[in-house]
Amino acid sequence: MAEIIPFRGLRYNQERIKRLSTVVTPPYDVISLERQTQLYKSDSHNFIRVILGKENKRDNQAHNRYTRARDFLQSWIKRGFMVKDGKPALYIYEQVYDFKGKKLSRLGFIGLLKLERPGKGTVFPHEKTFCKPKEDRLNLLKTVKANLCPIFSVYIDNNFQIDRLLHKYSRGRPLQSLRFEGVENRLWRIDDKSFIQRLAGLMSDKNIFIADGHHRYEAARLYRKLIGKTQNRKADKVMMYFCNLKSEGLKILPTHRVVRHIPEGTLQKLIPLLGRYFMVRGCSSRKELFGRLEAARGSACAFGLYLGNRRFYLLTLIKQKVKCAPGPGMKCYSRLDVVLLHDLIFDKLLGIKEEKPAGIKLLYTRDESEAIALVKAGKYQAAFFMNPPEPSQVSAIASRLKTMPHKSTYFYPKPISGLVINQFEER
Repeated sequence: MAEIIPFRGLRYNQERIKRLSTVVTPPYDVISLERQTQLYKSDSHNFIRVILGKENKRDNQAHNRYTRARDFLQSWIKRGFMVKDGKPALYIYEQVYDFKGKKLSRLGFIGLLKLERPGKGTVFPHEKTFCKPKEDRLNLLKTVKANLCPIFSVYIDNNFQIDRLLHKYSRGRPLQSLRFEGVENRLWRIDDKSFIQRLAGLMSDKNIFIADGHHRYEAARLYRKLIGKTQNRKADKVMMYFCNLKSEGLKILPTHRVVRHIPEGTLQKLIPLLGRYFMVRGCSSRKELFGRLEAARGSACAFGLYLGNRRFYLLTLIKQKVKCAPGPGMKCYSRLDVVLLHDLIFDKLLGIKEEKPAGIKLLYTRDESEAIALVKAGKYQAAFFMNPPEPSQVSAIASRLKTMPHKSTYFYPKPISGLVINQFEER
């Protein structure tokens, strides 16, 4: 059973911070070094100092970016720049944005969820986790003792009962309202007991699918194990943002792959190699390629390919060439676009192992222009372009305890960091 729990959120004090847009950040794992520097400069109280502080050459075990994160947070609380709400509450969170000329809205909520082993209860991941990012988030969690950013999760509510409840309680003026990176963000704090009980009841039978934050969820589980269940009961829970998988305002954007260090002999034979499994069609321009790739979405497994010198190709899977045995009650996992790209093209044809690149480098980017520019400049040899998976495909795979390759999904828009914090220790 999914157990939703209200909490006393720690938030920026808007009497001291007049422009919230100068202190919030994107999630830590999408922040480049350049963006990190920009956020540092935007405000001396920007949340970047807590979730992704700068490293220092003189860092040691006693003084490092994790201890600085703790010190920044404690200082802001002490000086009144951050305050804790008086009563436990759930936080309704709306994001409004433009997508392909259409205005969309996504309404969800932020609360605590009891931690459990993924796949053994109601929580299901869809991506693998790696040791280094888990260690990084665990070090931050041990030092700061707070859930700093909500894990992004989705549930299925075909009848939109939860959406209607959230709409009912978010009609008044929001507690916080700001525009950040092209998205309007609005937050309501609801401590009404009838609302909390009703929402918790509606969520109790839902499966929770982690959309973004797999490493933070695993770090939270490791932290609970490290300190013991009785030492700090707050560490038994993790802060999450929940939204309906069926919401029109939930989008998944594609993440493209750019490849280098392919042996020259393999590169010269790449088109014939791909022709064994795909219908390869040359395209006269970037515009034609992406138009055809978009048209294939949902009806065929297809990729775009750019090899430089205006060589654009559409690759469409010849289904009878690929053997596949679907699991019970599920569409064929091995025909998911991103799985085919990694297993068939990267692994079988190019010899690229995601976990052991062995000199062959993969770059992940959501920017089509960046991918093309890297190949055009000779820094990389080939760019593979993707259609994004459908949200229903992600939940189907996760519910059957399968994981997708790294960077398979980019759920959009992401909850921003710095709106509300779940602090373990009362102050």
